[in-house]
Amino acid sequence: MAKSKTVKSKTLKKKAAKKEPVKKAKDLAKKEYTEEEKARLAKHKERAKRKPVKFKAVKSDSDNPTIALQEPDDPLLRVKRSEAFGTTDTNLQGHLLDQVARTFMGVVSTDGADNEAAVAAINQAMAILNGIQPQDELEGMLAVQMIGVHNMAMRTMSLAMLKEQTFEGKKSNVNYATKMLRTFMAQMDMLKRYRTGGQQKMIVEHVHVNEGGQAIVGTVNQGVKSN
Repeated sequence: MAKSKTVKSKTLKKKAAKKEPVKKAKDLAKKEYTEEEKARLAKHKERAKRKPVKFKAVKSDSDNPTIALQEPDDPLLRVKRSEAFGTTDTNLQGHLLDQVARTFMGVVSTDGADNEAAVAAINQAMAILNGIQPQDELEGMLAVQMIGVHNMAMRTMSLAMLKEQTFEGKKSNVNYATKMLRTFMAQMDMLKRYRTGGQQKMIVEHVHVNEGGQAIVGTVNQGVKSN
């Protein structure tokens, strides 16, 4: 009887040893990529390198949370901040940051400012500004305005979708959101025009057919000033 148990135990151990190891996430990663996938991965890695400035809430001596930089010793801190706001002036950077943070819901109320909510809003704003990359002070102001307009549009759309919202309330919020969305599109167009110096490129395709029927296709680029 004891021998039978020993044989059975050995058999189970052998079966357990034959089991395939559990594959980890890194083992399941795709080994080969298409050229299109490689290009997408390369683009993603390049964008990921440009990390925005981030803040955090820390407790002060009075136990009230204050806002501080996550990486104050970052050697590129000044560069990142100037790239986010389009200016090297630290006072203007702080002013624009305060303005944009106040456009996020829950940051400021009748009870005062909520630093925890402010940190979340500031980090979200910094991520957006890091993507817009304002080139000067005017673009910096416009970028901050665009974030504010976007926030207002999304807020009014969410109010319109409330289950208990009245028809008139829904109509009013949708109308307001529509105005904000139109304003946002106008701001995007203005940013594009400002960056290109008011120049738009018109592409004209022309085809010449030489003797013998051979076609030569060419492209003519013309700079056209927008009105």
